Amino acid sequence: MAGDHSHSSDQPDNVSAVKFAGPPSCGHACLRGALVSYMILFWLIGAVILGMGIYAEIAKSDYQGVTTVLLSPSSIMIALGGFMFILNFIGWLGALRENLPLLKTFAYTLMLVFVLQLVAALLAIVFSSQTRRIVDASIQRSIRLYYDDPDIHFTLDSLQLEFECCGGADYDDWDLNMYFDCGGRAASSCGVPYSCCVASLNDAVPNTQCGYKVREGDPHRLSLRGRIFIRGCTDALAVWVNDNLKYMMALLIGLSVPQLVGCAMTFRFITQVEEELLLFNYQQAPIEEVDFGEEYPSIKPIQ
Repeated sequence: MAGDHSHSSDQPDNVSAVKFAGPPSCGHACLRGALVSYMILFWLIGAVILGMGIYAEIAKSDYQGVTTVLLSPSSIMIALGGFMFILNFIGWLGALRENLPLLKTFAYTLMLVFVLQLVAALLAIVFSSQTRRIVDASIQRSIRLYYDDPDIHFTLDSLQLEFECCGGADYDDWDLNMYFDCGGRAASSCGVPYSCCVASLNDAVPNTQCGYKVREGDPHRLSLRGRIFIRGCTDALAVWVNDNLKYMMALLIGLSVPQLVGCAMTFRFITQVEEELLLFNYQQAPIEEVDFGEEYPSIKPIQ
């Protein structure tokens, strides 16, 4: 009885047998610091992309037809920058406050983005013919809006000069634009933009009228060599992708690695926070109610 009394006085009821948690370990603090730094970096990158997109959208706000362009470069930059800005702000706030719902929102969203990237890449490879048609349709749509949106105007000119191509399937796609349509009455009808001209590659000041009337009379394509690019941009892009496939794979991996690192750090930090919360609950509960289980084997009662 004396032995029992002595034992009960050393360990009274409602006193937890779990070791009390001290300040956060170096590993926990270092991981949180690395995670916060990671999120601040990509939050700033998102802010820069968002700002550039908004600036480009404001700069072209006086042009007609802009509101109909849903996939213009500036709109894509605004969507991408805004997504990165919001997501990394959520993650930063969750890491700073050790808020599990915010951390899980960030981690699972980042993982979803990574999976969608892989799925998109695989679909583009497996369904290459459908991808080709999508690219061709996108170029043709851009041709129709060539004079309606300065972003599309600049992008299409840059594409044609960089890849030395003209139109989507070929230069006759420029019939889709009312200003180059051979049935139109514009001065540029039955022509192509200056960016289709071979001479534009070397001209310091481009001759914007070099492509006027070049398609008049439906000339044979070989007769236009030396004047305009006779290859379509869809074919040019397909050849470029095939020639640079290994670099594109390296780029995909380069984009995926930071995402995987962010996911790994976030999930590890979530586990640490959950262990600390579980340990805190153990400290508050009577010893009879403590159930350590097997999920967190690193948390053990004092023997």
